[in-house]
Amino acid sequence: MKINKIINGKEIVTVYPTTTIRKTLVTMNEEGFRRIPVVDAGTNRVEGIVTSMDIVDFMGGGSKYNLIREKHNRNFIAAINEPVREIMEEDVITIKENAEIDDIIKTFLEKNVGGTPIVNNNNQLISLITERDVIRVLKDKISEEEKVMDYMTKKVIAATAGERLKDVARTMLRNGFRRLPVVSEGKLVGIITSTDFIKLLGSDWAFNHMQTGNVREITNVRMQDIMIKDVITAREEHSLKDVAEIMTSKNIGALPVVEDGELVGIITEKDIIKYFSN
Repeated sequence: MKINKIINGKEIVTVYPTTTIRKTLVTMNEEGFRRIPVVDAGTNRVEGIVTSMDIVDFMGGGSKYNLIREKHNRNFIAAINEPVREIMEEDVITIKENAEIDDIIKTFLEKNVGGTPIVNNNNQLISLITERDVIRVLKDKISEEEKVMDYMTKKVIAATAGERLKDVARTMLRNGFRRLPVVSEGKLVGIITSTDFIKLLGSDWAFNHMQTGNVREITNVRMQDIMIKDVITAREEHSLKDVAEIMTSKNIGALPVVEDGELVGIITEKDIIKYFSN
């Protein structure tokens, strides 16, 4: 299957290197994007990409936090009005417009990315393809016999309800996780995702939560105050096909796997993509 069969008619939104971080976050939040290409305004060539994990990095997870801490002395309002080129990834993994679906799956797994820009031979942006796009077109090919227990991750790193946002950001970035289940005494009580970081910063929440503009007013917030509490979950015996249907219909990237309320694993879009590589 050619890539254009998957992304036919898909609307693409972009930003420019000079677009502010704040405007980029607002756009990502309004459109429900986990990633957005950064293109040259004149040529439409891909200059970079901003993903939800870059925002996790920016909010305390890694080196991009230095823009807030060092350059602006923890003044969040000043930092978020910097151009997005300050935090975008410049070494962008792309896929050519004539690629086959097997090439896409291979790229997602080998490069450990959840989505990539599609470009022509001049590196001009054509579209964007994600793991969810692939799952949406292939999910009916999943055998009814395949069970969640055979594809889920069993050793799950979780957050606790009392952890601060900045500590969770570091855990997510260090492990390359786009989400962390939140537990209390072994029981699942919520989930925090990298997309939630976009929602917090791309809405009025961050500004309503601050009085001085110091980023610590945000990064010290506890998970219990911002986590998603109404979590869609799976069980080990559920079919992989049903989980894929839930992910695509609900636009969610992972389901914690629970038994009697206890967290026993997690199943992600990446795990389902692995099925298609077999």
